[in-house]
Amino acid sequence: MAKRSCLSDHSLRVSKRDYYHLNIDSLLESLLAVSDSALIEASFDGLVESRSAYSDQNEFIQRALHIGSVLLEAGKRYGRKLSSIHNASFWPLPPDLTIKVFSMLDTPSVCSASATCLFFQNCAKDPLCFANIELAIPKVNVVVVTTMIQRARNALRSIKLVELPPQPSLNKQGKKSSILTRSCLGSLGANGGVPGSHLRRLHLHNIKMMDNTALFASLSVCPSLVDLEIVGLDVDASPTLKFVSRHCCLIERFVFDLSKSKDSMGRHYLMLKRRLFDGEGNFIGNSACKELVLNCPKITTLALKGCRLSDYNAHKLLKGFHELKYVDFSTSCFFSGSFLNKGDGNSLEVMILRNCSRLKKVEVKKLMKALLAGKFRLLKHLDISNDEDIAYNGHLEGASAILIKQLLEQRPNFCFVPEFSTQFGESYDR
Repeated sequence: MAKRSCLSDHSLRVSKRDYYHLNIDSLLESLLAVSDSALIEASFDGLVESRSAYSDQNEFIQRALHIGSVLLEAGKRYGRKLSSIHNASFWPLPPDLTIKVFSMLDTPSVCSASATCLFFQNCAKDPLCFANIELAIPKVNVVVVTTMIQRARNALRSIKLVELPPQPSLNKQGKKSSILTRSCLGSLGANGGVPGSHLRRLHLHNIKMMDNTALFASLSVCPSLVDLEIVGLDVDASPTLKFVSRHCCLIERFVFDLSKSKDSMGRHYLMLKRRLFDGEGNFIGNSACKELVLNCPKITTLALKGCRLSDYNAHKLLKGFHELKYVDFSTSCFFSGSFLNKGDGNSLEVMILRNCSRLKKVEVKKLMKALLAGKFRLLKHLDISNDEDIAYNGHLEGASAILIKQLLEQRPNFCFVPEFSTQFGESYDR
């Protein structure tokens, strides 16, 4: 008899709960069936005013607000669910192919797609969608970068971070747009350095807060890098080259540009030249060049811009890298160009020496003769132009012009920049 009583009580509780749910369903259906919002407002006002005590009125209002917020969130949640079901049924690609498509998009596009519906959001959470992170927008902070690296995990292959000038408008708190901090790449060392160990490409542009310590901490967990760009960071040249040569031995493309560092951005070119000549931070020593050549023999592209590079070290670099095809020593105001006529760098195809204010005409003439003699036999592009015409004033006359004419006749596909003209006005830029 006791067991029957328990079953009876349980059945009674279940029936009451079912009745309660049915009653709520009925109330919601009746409420949602009302199309006249003015009628609902009038009924609500009447119910509030029917309560005489202020505390009762306030409690009724708070309960109404709570129920309204619950209904609002429930509607949004199920709306997203319906959208996801709809997109999953009408979207022509299965999840695996959708993830493949997302992995081919740029990072901002993946983020925009993930915000459209739950189906795309779930697809965008796959590590492949963040294998190649590229962020070049004014408002990027360390939280965004860290989240993307954590999502990528061991699928991470490349990172490009470009810090753009902040927008003039202020946010709601009256503060400037967020910028990347010196620890923005700290998550590369997470999980025993798994994300950084698979990274192949790292481009860092104008991250003003990053110094040598922060940069070295990031590079130390990226032994597989083959493509490294360091542009506009406030770091010292020689220590950076040494650290790269010791920890990134597989590197094939190395771009190191100090001409756009935060101390020189927005200044006149003359101020830049003075900084490059006087600043010890831009000096590249013999040991740094020696280690780079010894430890990174696979380099095919080398750009050392805005650095104090001597003729001796420039020659050492051209001679040491046997696979070097592209070199850029622009905005150097230290070497004279005596390394040009020594004929090293037989694999070199492109040489850029823009705005090298101490580059001498006599050394360029020697280079022309060396080219005519068969040295630098693969070189097809030479740029010795100068924005302020410090070195050339746009013309080479006499013997130099004749040498250029002979060179272009011998190598018709050779490109010589800037465009030099003879006294007869004939153009030799081809």
